[in-house]
Amino acid sequence: MHRPLILIVDDESKIRRLLAQNLELEGFDVQTASDGAQALEVYNKSVEKPDLILLDLMMPEIDGMSMLKRLRKSSDVPVIILSAKDERPTVIEGFREGADDFVSKPFYIEELMERIRAVLRRGKTRSLVHAPQSQELICGALRLLPGPRQCYVKDALVKLTDREFRLLLELVKHPGEVMTHERLLRAVWGDESIGEVQYLRVTFARIRRKLEQCGLDGGVIAAYSSVGYLITEPD
Repeated sequence: MHRPLILIVDDESKIRRLLAQNLELEGFDVQTASDGAQALEVYNKSVEKPDLILLDLMMPEIDGMSMLKRLRKSSDVPVIILSAKDERPTVIEGFREGADDFVSKPFYIEELMERIRAVLRRGKTRSLVHAPQSQELICGALRLLPGPRQCYVKDALVKLTDREFRLLLELVKHPGEVMTHERLLRAVWGDESIGEVQYLRVTFARIRRKLEQCGLDGGVIAAYSSVGYLITEPD
């Protein structure tokens, strides 16, 4: 039976030990890192990628928010922020950068375990609901292969995260149709994220930049204020 792997990233050794001991008792496997730089190295070199990351914010070398920004360029792994720095602007920034949950320190270990299970369940459910199709989709110069989750602008591979790919796929499946915010959020993030329009703004901004880097005008993805998004057939 698969034991989920959790990567703990915290510069306090006592917290790492506490979390590791409790996670192992609850049936999880554990990796640890003492700062963002070490965590990125552990993540990139691991053959088996973690199923979830517990991430502190205030750390030396590379802090937690900076690590999250780097991680989201290539990975959609679930991240729960654990931090004593729980002011509203920090919490909002964490979610905008791609965190799945935010837990304030000090925390109750029982509550944290339930939050971990909830995030893992949501990820598993989305993977089942949005299982990739085998058919290739073409929209002008864009070509999407849902099976391997690859996107091409002509022959250039666009390196998208899993979530970026799924969001772009929703538009490409309906070219010329305005996809509402609610419909896109439900399809990619799930019902619990309805209303979080900033998720779409941030993710589409990253997608546009990556398309432009491959020679395609990011303007092919049009935003309709208070309504949704549309993709035209790019040349």
